[in-house]
Amino acid sequence: MKAVLRFSFVTAFVLVIAFSLSVVSIANANGGPHGNYSATTDACAGCHRAHSAGAGNLLLTDVPALCLTCHGSSATGANTNVDDGVYTSTGSDLLAGGFLNFQGAPSTSAHSTDGSWQNAWGSGTTWSSTYDCSGCHNPDSGLVWPGAPLWGISPNAWPTYPGRGQNVTMPLTCTSCHEPHGGRNYRVLQQRMHPPSAQQEDPPGYVLVTSNETGGQNPDQAGYVPDYTTPNYRLGLGDWCTGCHFTYQQDVSVQPFNAEDGKGLVTRYRHKQNVTIGALTTTLPLEDPSGDGASADDQLFCITCHYAHGTNVAMSGEAASVAPTNDSALLRHENRTVCEDCHKK
Repeated sequence: MKAVLRFSFVTAFVLVIAFSLSVVSIANANGGPHGNYSATTDACAGCHRAHSAGAGNLLLTDVPALCLTCHGSSATGANTNVDDGVYTSTGSDLLAGGFLNFQGAPSTSAHSTDGSWQNAWGSGTTWSSTYDCSGCHNPDSGLVWPGAPLWGISPNAWPTYPGRGQNVTMPLTCTSCHEPHGGRNYRVLQQRMHPPSAQQEDPPGYVLVTSNETGGQNPDQAGYVPDYTTPNYRLGLGDWCTGCHFTYQQDVSVQPFNAEDGKGLVTRYRHKQNVTIGALTTTLPLEDPSGDGASADDQLFCITCHYAHGTNVAMSGEAASVAPTNDSALLRHENRTVCEDCHKK
C-alpha cells in the first residue's frame, strides 16, 4: 500500500510540475510546445494526457479552449494574446488583428475559432460538407479540378438544385489553420492546403509560406526569430488563403454564380491577387519575395487588405451591408478605404 501511495504521489507531483512549466513559460511559434522537440521533451505534457485526457487526441480540453489557455486575453503562457490582438511583451498590435477586440475596440468581423459552421466566402449560396474530397469537389460546387473525376456529393450536402453556388461552410477552429506541433511554414500554418495554383509547393500539394524574419524561410530550424508586430511577409501566404477561398484566385469566374447580392447567377469579376503593384505606393503590407524591402517585385496578396484573425474597423454609407458578408470583412481600413490607399483618386 505504501508503494502504491508513493507512486501516486510522485506521479501527481510530476504531472503538476509539467503542467505548471507549460503554463508559466512563454512560447513563440515553433518554440515552447510548438515544434523543435527533443528526445527528452517535456512539451507534450503541456497539451496532452496519456490516460486522463479531457478531449479527443488525448488533449487536456477541446480546441479552442486549450489554445486560449496560453493565447487568450487573461493567459500567461504565451506573449501572443489573439483574443485582443496584442503582443503582451510590448503592448503592440499583433499582425493578424484580434478575434474579440483589436486596438481596444470590439472586433466587427473575425474568422471563427469555435468549431461552428461558418461560410467560406468565395461565391454563391452556401452548402454544408464534410472534410472528405467530395465535400468540395463535385459538379454542383463548381470546384471540380482540371483533369479530376466528377466527385460524388457529400452525404451532408444540401439537395442539389440549379445554380446553388460554390460556397462551403466549414467548422473552423485554431487547428484548421495552424499546426500545433510545428512545421516549415510561417506562424506554424498548416501545410496541407490545396489551392488551384501555388507559387511554392514542397512537396506537391503542400503550400510553403515564408517570411523575411530571421530564419523565416524555414521556421522549423533553429535560429528562427518571429516578429509578431512588424510585417515581414515573403511568399506563399496569398496562395495559402485560397486553399479555402478558392474562387478568389479567379479574375473572372469560370462559371456564373450567385453572390447573394440580388443579381442572381451571372459572371463575376475579382481584383487581381499575387501581382506586383508597379508604380503604385501604399502603406499596406505587401509580400517581398526578394527580401530587399520596398522594391519593384513587391506584390499584393490577401493580407494586404485583410487581417487574418479579426478587425475593429467600422463600415458606413455605401460601404455598409455589402454582400455577401454584410460586415467589415476583416478589412484593415474603414469604409473600404484600402482601395484609396493604393488607387489614390
